[in-house]
Amino acid sequence: MHRRSFLVTLGSLALGSGLTSCQNGNHSVLRLLALKNSLPQQLVNEFNKSIESTNASVEFVLETQFKDILTQLQEWYNSGAAEAKGLKIPLVPPAQGAEYIPNLTSLGDAWLSRAIEQKLIQPIDTNNLTNWRKLDSRWRELAQRDERGNSSSTGQIWGVPYRWGTTVIIYRRDKLTEANIPLPQDWADLWNPQLRQRISLLDRSREVIGLTLKKLGYSYNAADLDRVLNLQTELAKLHQQVKFYSADHYLQPLVIGDTWVAVGWSLDASELIQKNPQIGAVVPRSGTAISADLWVQPSLSPKLSPANRALLSNSNRLKLSNKWIDHCLQPQSSNQISVLTPGAAPLLTNLNPNDIPPDVRKNLLTLPSKEVLDKSEFIYPVSPTTKAQFDRLWQETRQKVIS
Repeated sequence: MHRRSFLVTLGSLALGSGLTSCQNGNHSVLRLLALKNSLPQQLVNEFNKSIESTNASVEFVLETQFKDILTQLQEWYNSGAAEAKGLKIPLVPPAQGAEYIPNLTSLGDAWLSRAIEQKLIQPIDTNNLTNWRKLDSRWRELAQRDERGNSSSTGQIWGVPYRWGTTVIIYRRDKLTEANIPLPQDWADLWNPQLRQRISLLDRSREVIGLTLKKLGYSYNAADLDRVLNLQTELAKLHQQVKFYSADHYLQPLVIGDTWVAVGWSLDASELIQKNPQIGAVVPRSGTAISADLWVQPSLSPKLSPANRALLSNSNRLKLSNKWIDHCLQPQSSNQISVLTPGAAPLLTNLNPNDIPPDVRKNLLTLPSKEVLDKSEFIYPVSPTTKAQFDRLWQETRQKVIS
C-alpha cells in the first residue's frame, strides 16, 4: 500500500469537470502534475469556476508515487521538454514540448532536499501569495532551505505545503484484546515483550531510529547519535520485536493477522480503518514525525531555447500558479482537503477550532491535539557525519539475528 491514497479521486474529474486542454490566443492553461487520487474534486471544480471569466483552464497529469514525479522533474531539467507519462486529465493524446512542462508539481517533503540539490525546482516568491502568512511558522519554515536543500533560516522558500499526515502506531484491536495486551498509546509500548515478533516496521532508518530517539526523549533530528545513551541497545531490543520491515507492504501482515501492531503513515491507516473496524491507530503522545505534501515549481532547464524560456516565465503563467496555491490554502479548501481525504491541511493548525468541521476536529488521527503536535517534528536533512551515523546504526541493527 502506497503512502498516499485518498477517498475522493481526482480521476473522476475526467467525467464531469469540464476541463479543457486547448491553448490558443490568450487562453492560459494551468498544468499540474499531482498524485493520482490526491485532491478533492470539489476543490478543483471550485477553482475551475473561479477562473472561467479569465479564459483559463486546468490540466492535470497524475502519477502514483513521488519517485515517479521526481523522475519526471529530472527528465524535464535534462531535456528542456516534457512528455506526460501519467494519466492525463482531461483524457487527450499526450503532447511533447517545453510548453507542456507543468506550472507546478506536488512533492513530498522527504524528496524536497534532493530536488533542490539537483536544481530540479526553483524558489517560490511567497510575497505573491495572499494566504501564505495565514500558515503558522512550522509550515512556512518547512521548505525554507539553502541551495543544498538543508534547513536554513535565511534560505528561500522552495515549496508550499497543502496537506500533511503523521507517523502512527496501527494495531489489531481484536488480536490485542484476545491476548490481554493494552492498546498502544506511545512508542514505548512497542517494546512490550508480549509483542515479540508481532510488529511490522517501516523500512526507513530515519523513521525507526527516530521513533527510538523519541522514546528516549530525543529529537528525530538528533545531531550526534553517539551521544545518545542506550540508543543501540534499545534498537536491538526493538529489532527482536519485529517480524516484517517494509515501506510499501507493512499493512498486509496486519490485515491477515501475521502481525498485531504496525508503524506506518496516518493516511494509509485512515483508509484501512474505514474498511476494517478491527483496525485502530494512535498518534504517539510523546510526539511523532510529521510529513507534508507541497506544491513546487519546476526549474527552467538550461537547454531551453530563449523563446521557450520566455514562454515558461511569462507573468500570466506565474499568476495562475499563485492563484492555484492560494486557492489550496484558503479555509474552505483546507476544510475540503481535511474532510474528503485522510490528510489534514496546514491551515487547520492555525484556525479557531469552531471553524474546523466537527468530524475533523474530533478525529485525533487526522488532527492530533495541540499538545501532541507541539512535541512532533519534521524529519529534516542531517549533516553527512550524522547521516553516516544513522546508516551505520541501521545496518548494524538490521544485521542482528532475530532469536
